Amino acid sequence: MSDGLPAFPHEPAPPERRRLVPERPLLVRGLALGALALGSGWFAWQAARSSWLLAPVSAVLGASALLAGWAAAIHLSGGEKFDDHPWV
Repeated sequence: MSDGLPAFPHEPAPPERRRLVPERPLLVRGLALGALALGSGWFAWQAARSSWLLAPVSAVLGASALLAGWAAAIHLSGGEKFDDHPWV
């Protein structure tokens, strides 16, 4: 090639089949993480309502609810693909 890049050794892999519902392990983990997010968020709300002395507990529970919800969304949407280059 004229631009200095090597030629690719083979044709790109065929695209993966699209799925409406993720595979069973991702679905189970996503539902479990979603339940954890809801439970942690509920406990954070209850801790914040009960006393201002529990504000640090509420903050930690709220942060864990946010992260668990984010992880649940990733799992339920089919997982994260790190090697999305067509020749990998």
